[in-house]
Amino acid sequence: MGCIWSSHADISLPTAPPPQPEPVQARVYVGESVDIPLTGVTRSSASLQFLIRRQPTAGRLSEIRMTGQNTAVVTYTHNPHAGVGLDQFRYAVGAPGIGVSTPAIVTVNAIERPSSFVAPARLDFPDVAVGHSVAKTLELRNEGGGRITGQLTLPAPWKVTEGDGTYSLGPGESQTLEIVFTPKEARQYADTAEFSHEAGLELGLGGNAYSPIEIAPRVVRVEADGHNEARAGSFIIRNVSDDDRDLQITGPKEIVVQDSIHVAAKSEAQVALHTRPGFLGTLDAELAITGNGETVEVPLQVAAAPARLAVSPEAVDFGTLAVGRSDTEKITLRNTGGSEAKLRVKMPDGISIDPNPTYEAIAPGASKVYELSYARPIPGHLSDTIVIEAGEIGVRLPVRAVIKDDGSSHADTSASEQKSQEVTYSDVPPVEKLGVTRQTKTELDLAWKKAPGAQKYILFARSMTFDEKGVAKFHFHALDEVKVRLIRDEARATLAGLKPGQQVTLIIVGVDAEGNNSKPSFPFVVATKPSPPVEFPWGWLAFFCLIAFAAIIVRERRRVRAASDAEIERMAQL
Repeated sequence: MGCIWSSHADISLPTAPPPQPEPVQARVYVGESVDIPLTGVTRSSASLQFLIRRQPTAGRLSEIRMTGQNTAVVTYTHNPHAGVGLDQFRYAVGAPGIGVSTPAIVTVNAIERPSSFVAPARLDFPDVAVGHSVAKTLELRNEGGGRITGQLTLPAPWKVTEGDGTYSLGPGESQTLEIVFTPKEARQYADTAEFSHEAGLELGLGGNAYSPIEIAPRVVRVEADGHNEARAGSFIIRNVSDDDRDLQITGPKEIVVQDSIHVAAKSEAQVALHTRPGFLGTLDAELAITGNGETVEVPLQVAAAPARLAVSPEAVDFGTLAVGRSDTEKITLRNTGGSEAKLRVKMPDGISIDPNPTYEAIAPGASKVYELSYARPIPGHLSDTIVIEAGEIGVRLPVRAVIKDDGSSHADTSASEQKSQEVTYSDVPPVEKLGVTRQTKTELDLAWKKAPGAQKYILFARSMTFDEKGVAKFHFHALDEVKVRLIRDEARATLAGLKPGQQVTLIIVGVDAEGNNSKPSFPFVVATKPSPPVEFPWGWLAFFCLIAFAAIIVRERRRVRAASDAEIERMAQL
């Protein structure tokens, strides 16, 4: 019989290990709360239980709240009196039938909440009159923790109404500063203020200041009218404020202006002023308008008085002259005005002036001597006026002369010359006016009215020669190289190859269709533009040379005049 064996095994499977809590690091602001998550690790499928094993010392814990099968959360509230620092508590986890773990440490770091400074980035102030003030309130807040202390530094014309701008803000605290804007001049202001607790932290400031007194125009100009010595002007004072104003006006001694004026609120008044008698020059100064503790300075510009001419003598009488004879008289022009006198001269026919006044202005207070020359080839009377102008003013100088043909001018002529004087002139009228249409240093363009019947014109220029005795003689020679152009009712000619400042004395003769000459014109004196004056380093030498030659010039002038007069007589009979 066989045996049947049987055996029994007693096998015990190991149980699951107890769950384990995880350590936690947390941070909380002093005096505030924080939720701290708790986590347990287990192989069991059962829900864990969370147990506080040791309470914190610097705070308190809430009830544990489950957030999952193996997680929970607890709220830690810090005691503000404990201050900053580390705090700890311990917790453990357990599961039914498995047991409870050893505790894990939760470390809580209590720190100060950072400060948070809140302030406007910019303050813009309402428009304000100069000398007045306007205020705005600035609110500062600390929306964080800790304490913010510092000082607000303001540039002029801003300032804090009370205190020195110091602020101290604890957590959640606020502080207001009243800032006043008191401008002292009218303009647009833009600046920045600085908070001292943080480098680079600034407050923008803006404001506009206007003057309660406005002046129109901004620059007062007193102009000359071209005639009168006195110069006058005016300006307007506007009171744009809400207050009546009594103003004082002060100006330079050369100006006459009312010294006070009342201007009602929101109104305006006109102020007149003029120069004092005897003041002729220019002025660049200021008017000061003062009132209610404020002063407005207004630029003042005064133009020079116009030029004013005085002539001596007040009339010129050449007396009685023989036909073809010339005479000279001197006149003195003085500028008694305040501006440079740039002269324009209108001369009667037959009269020339030396030097040419158009080339050199007369300074204020200065004078200049001119020589007038007159000659007439036919008998008659001269009763005319020389007009000398400077700008819009001028003087009129009467001139008189009597031209007679008494035969004395022909006493020394030969028989052939006397016979040649017995000629018949054509009906072509003589040229009465000569104009210079272009003037350079070397050329002159001339123009005159073409007379009826004139087929061509001949120009004669005066030249001087000396005989064997050294006596000067004047001659008029035809300018054959100058071609006269007849264009409609005008005659034109160009003189070229001249020297700068050269004067040329011309006589113009018209020719009719039969070749007969007209009566010669009066002598016309024209001149090219002079070169700029050159300073000569030997001025004294030149002065003594002039003195040395003065006697010669005086002696020869009579001879030269006689020769010129004789030649004019001869030309009058061509």
